[in-house]
Amino acid sequence: MPNKENRKILIVMMDGFDPAYLQASDMPNTKQMVANGFFKTVKGIMPSVTNVNNTGICCGGPPSKHGITANSYFDLQTRKEEYMDKAAMVLAPTVFERAAPHGFKSALMTAKKKTQSLLRTGANIRLAAEAPKDAEGSNIDWVARLGPAPDIYSLEINLWLFRAAQIALNEAGADLVYFHTTDYIMHMEPPWGDKSQFHLNQWDKLLGETLHAHPNLEVYMSADHGMNFKSRCYDLNTVVPNKGGEIFFAMSAERDPYVKHHRTFGGTAFVWLKHPGDFDRVADICRRLDGVEAVYDRYTAASKFLLHPDRIGDMLVTGDIDTVFGPLADNKTGIEEMPEGFRTHGGSDEAIAPLIIYNREVDPRKWREYNYNFDLTKGIGF
Repeated sequence: MPNKENRKILIVMMDGFDPAYLQASDMPNTKQMVANGFFKTVKGIMPSVTNVNNTGICCGGPPSKHGITANSYFDLQTRKEEYMDKAAMVLAPTVFERAAPHGFKSALMTAKKKTQSLLRTGANIRLAAEAPKDAEGSNIDWVARLGPAPDIYSLEINLWLFRAAQIALNEAGADLVYFHTTDYIMHMEPPWGDKSQFHLNQWDKLLGETLHAHPNLEVYMSADHGMNFKSRCYDLNTVVPNKGGEIFFAMSAERDPYVKHHRTFGGTAFVWLKHPGDFDRVADICRRLDGVEAVYDRYTAASKFLLHPDRIGDMLVTGDIDTVFGPLADNKTGIEEMPEGFRTHGGSDEAIAPLIIYNREVDPRKWREYNYNFDLTKGIGF
């Protein structure tokens, strides 16, 4: 194994990078890594939302180990939904913590503030492009160097962030950079959209610059989830009572602060029951809804999806490729048709990701050991 002094590592968590985007886009440098490195299409974890899968990639394991099971959680004591974005909630060591004993200086470079608070532990340099004034761990004035960061709801923010990552590698002494984009453009456009094509082509050019500057750079690249058009949304807090059932609360696993992306709607819902004996009645109501894919009790869901059973509801409900769940204010039916072009994720149809490893040999006999996106760094050496 090369010693630390000979290694530079870039881990790319490309938010919303469905394999279809890789296939459809003009990304010659990324495709050169595919051709000359290790590539496989792998599973993402359910719920197929960012915090769950981003933490899995950063910690190298499933939610049963790291404990992050959604973008939000429901606090049964306060009866409030809270964002699942605090470092104290992560139960497994991050890649930054694992790298530190080997002498690596690491940087967390993310578009989103929530990632800076969630995965911060052990990172020497921390920058969220959404809030560059809150950056930590370096003397670099990111705004003075790169200009004001673009809006979080833009494709340009990912390009700004990549330039910051280049500075971290070239000047700030980072040996390991964890780079997390935002999927805003994937929510707005399919792979064949003009803005999507431009975004990924420009991103790929920056990747090419980085590979040219660091020919031996090890690149580990994957995604948290895919993306699909959706046509219907259910608010189970309204639908279930309307059909004669009782629940305590239902929550979309997608819920996070970036409402312009998805209105908090996603393809997985957690349901907390009023009484354990209500399960069969509520499950039957949910299963009969058009577009509901499956209903699981807490422990079946935890086993099937590698989740932490203490951090999900009494019931997990999944939608098919057309169906999402979330709050529908002032909607007495609890059902809404989505506008044409509405794209989001959270269901099993989006639990898919490309996995690319470049400049780091992978034993071909271990092909079958790379099954999930969180397997990305299993051969990294720490």
